[in-house]
Amino acid sequence: MSLKSSGSIFGESTGAHDQPLAARLRPRTITEIIGHERYLCSEGLIGAMVLSKKLSSLLLAGPPGVGKTTIAHVLASETSYRFVPLVATSLGVKEIKDAAGEAERAYQIQGAKTALFIDEIHRLTKVQSDALLLPVEEGTFTLIGATTENPWMEVIPSLLSRLLVVELSTLGREAVAEMLHRAVKLSGCTLTADAEEVIYELCGGDLRSVMNTFEAALVVAGLRAHLERVEITEADVRAVKKTASNGLSRSDHYEMTSALIKSMRASDVNAALYWLARLLVSGEDPRFIARRLLIFASEDVGLADSAALGVAHATIHAAERLGMPEARINLGHCVCYLSLAPKSKASYEALERALQVAQRTMGWPVPQHLRGSIGAVEVSRGKIVAESESTSRFPKGLAQLEFFKADNSEQDFNADERGFR
Repeated sequence: MSLKSSGSIFGESTGAHDQPLAARLRPRTITEIIGHERYLCSEGLIGAMVLSKKLSSLLLAGPPGVGKTTIAHVLASETSYRFVPLVATSLGVKEIKDAAGEAERAYQIQGAKTALFIDEIHRLTKVQSDALLLPVEEGTFTLIGATTENPWMEVIPSLLSRLLVVELSTLGREAVAEMLHRAVKLSGCTLTADAEEVIYELCGGDLRSVMNTFEAALVVAGLRAHLERVEITEADVRAVKKTASNGLSRSDHYEMTSALIKSMRASDVNAALYWLARLLVSGEDPRFIARRLLIFASEDVGLADSAALGVAHATIHAAERLGMPEARINLGHCVCYLSLAPKSKASYEALERALQVAQRTMGWPVPQHLRGSIGAVEVSRGKIVAESESTSRFPKGLAQLEFFKADNSEQDFNADERGFR
């Protein structure tokens, strides 16, 4: 349906055309779903369930807009299960028990099996999660959960062990192009190549955001009523969506931070700057980044360049005093310094070895010759064995251990060799 042929937007009767474009384009069958071929093909987990008409409890994990809710809808539809959608944020133990009771009655009266879909399942408390265990275990209903977070971090182990985890990857440019092609065909408009590129640039692989942006741009483009056919241009897209969707999920927060640390550890200064920029653009707290850099300075640079600790400490101070956007300059300075610095984990690894031994020997007394004088009590003991170079400073019975092992990286740091002046 083209925008021009639809007439006044107030002239439509309530029905399918009043739904958002994303809802009208939602796939109804497994073959209409875009992407995720690994799971949707006949040999894949989801494809096999559709063919067998039998569901197992699942946890669909992936970024926003990759089709988690759609897959759950289609799975229930194609296997003839009752689909009961719930949202974790408005769900209590009573609602879970009521859903289990309704599922049991539906099976007894109609022979209908139930698929209980819980969006944002990572938001369930332990008590709410525990309420799901028995119904899932007994097959009262088949649970399909959806989460944008890392399920191994955010879902309790007892519930996770009862679910098959399906990790859905971010959709790429081809998937976005296919979705836009369907939208253009349904709306009867045209979309310039530049507009398509900008939509992908601003929305990434989030198909929900892609459709919402497309639909809003279509309204803007439709104001040019003198055109025979509505054409969406780059300007129309930028008029409705100024910036990219930058919100970080909890998982993205840690994954990008890990990417920054690993890039610095590999002395890849360009990759480190990229991940720092991603964190900053996503709105990450500069103080959090600075704290991670302070840890890195001792854990990874260590004795190879002890001055790195001072640089990282100064960066924390700058982040606290300045805030964004100025703090980005100090963070970039520190990331470059730490990336290019020589690396040594000798002190960190030495402490880890010492901690392991200390945990096993916590009850062992401090040798007398290492104890401080505490006044008359110590004096009354008389002279204790004189401390000498040959006297062990470990507790009696513990061999002379060597926790510290030099890794040949402990050398003076020469800034000039790395291009700094």
